[in-house]
Amino acid sequence: MAGAMDHWVARALVGAALLTAIVAIIVLLVDAFGTATDRRIAMAFLINLVVVTGLQIYVGNSGVMSFGHVAFMALGAYGAALFTANPVVKARSIPDAPAFIVESEVGFIAGAIIGIVVAAVFAIMVGVTIVRLSGAAAAVATFGILVVVFTILSNSDQITRGAKAFSGIPPYSTLWWGLAFVAFSFVVARLLRDSGLGLGLRSSREDELAARASGVDVARARLVMWVASAAIAGLGGALYAHFVLAILPKAFHFQLTFFVVTMVIVGGHSVAGALVGAGSVTLIAEFLRRAENGFAIGPLSLDNAPGLTTIVLGLVIVVMMIVRPKGLLGRWELDELLMVRWRRRLHVAGRV
Repeated sequence: MAGAMDHWVARALVGAALLTAIVAIIVLLVDAFGTATDRRIAMAFLINLVVVTGLQIYVGNSGVMSFGHVAFMALGAYGAALFTANPVVKARSIPDAPAFIVESEVGFIAGAIIGIVVAAVFAIMVGVTIVRLSGAAAAVATFGILVVVFTILSNSDQITRGAKAFSGIPPYSTLWWGLAFVAFSFVVARLLRDSGLGLGLRSSREDELAARASGVDVARARLVMWVASAAIAGLGGALYAHFVLAILPKAFHFQLTFFVVTMVIVGGHSVAGALVGAGSVTLIAEFLRRAENGFAIGPLSLDNAPGLTTIVLGLVIVVMMIVRPKGLLGRWELDELLMVRWRRRLHVAGRV
């Protein structure tokens, strides 16, 4: 029993380490040779990757799509920012907030932990009901969570400044902190995926009734994944807040949800898929944002093209749903693909 446990833990850690190594190489190259713009894009990629990895913990294992995880990102961002910002700034911008918020000033890690806890506690509160839903009902319910959190943040003038931006957030987020948060997210995601709980939940993707008949407590497994995924999304929110330095509820609404869900659809339902999806969509979106300022292709020339990013990413979703509905990597992890290829080579060599 202990040997089997050691085996799946080792497999999960190796898989997480392999993905982390790829991201580390990207960070090293950007930090050594990149421009300020390159660093900004790389930081956006790392933030997206943490949030998408968090979403994959739930979606990839349960097979149930969530449109509400950006809400947990928002809670993590505000939870961290409110406790790391300078008390003088808070006394000026949110003087009517509770004293324990106005007078506090903690470090980055402590603030990130607070953001994680806030997101996880809210996830538990709503998750008890959400995890019992499947299909379209679950998707609509998670979308409702996004709307609820957006409305609460937009109207909490005394604590969040409502629809106005909360600024004065310390600039703690760097490429190296981003890499550390990504590595942590990968480890958590792979350990949960390869655990007995994750294996049982993944079996319910194809046939929930059969999984329940086999002894899988689907509701319990979903709740664990739901809370863990919300916590990682909250971690991504903390990283985001200390990068942009000013946050407002509007930033955590439909457009960001659209981008995050697109990353999941493009990458597939695996942790490696989160890396592929976050990387490809971040680069595509950056290219399209620049094209929105004007471009020329042969005889076609436009001075500006507002909405081009949304249109193209929408088309990407349509094409992926038709050509490869399970995403580029499907359910495969990178280490699993490498192992399959290695075994095939050994098999061919043995035959020769």
